[in-house]
Amino acid sequence: MILVTGFEPYKEEFNASAELVNSLKLNPATELHGIESEIAYEVIGVDTESRQSEHESLESQLQTLLNKYKPDLCIFIGQAPPYSKITIEKVGLNSFIGEEIDPDRPVAYWSDLPGLNKLKDKLHSLEIPASFSFNAGQHLCNHILYSSLYLAQKYKLAHKSGFIHIPVLPKQVIKQYRECPSMPLSMTREALSIIIKHVYESSNT
Repeated sequence: MILVTGFEPYKEEFNASAELVNSLKLNPATELHGIESEIAYEVIGVDTESRQSEHESLESQLQTLLNKYKPDLCIFIGQAPPYSKITIEKVGLNSFIGEEIDPDRPVAYWSDLPGLNKLKDKLHSLEIPASFSFNAGQHLCNHILYSSLYLAQKYKLAHKSGFIHIPVLPKQVIKQYRECPSMPLSMTREALSIIIKHVYESSNT
């Protein structure tokens, strides 16, 4: 089972990751024909009341999804308004809004998605801009990657985890992120479908 998540809008009208995940959930890509039944798409809610409630809500939702699906692979998606490329995160840090998530936890984890190091070249071969990153930020994107890797280690769970940042959508540039690059939903759909298929195939070789 492959768990794919995005985030609901955070103090805004749209979130590109939620739009992408819901799009593939409602209209599966042809690239994923034959493995649709092995993919679960979910959108993570955002608690804006406080830093602590945001942290607790994220980890609670993640644990619920891990218990529900018992995935082998977790691919988390988030938007990054300044980015112009599909960005493959390699590291989850014990950091959230300028503080440690938990001082008793390890400093960082490497993403352990199968086939991760070949993803950039795979996307480039199809003329989709892509890059690697070693810092997934200070907010929920980094947090969910780190927490998924931490929970796998703590509870000896089988899943492997990775995070992908995507640019915002053109409609978001028009409405809010006026100076940011964008990527159309058709391209992010193609990119995520390729990523899912590549990771799935790499996990079975």
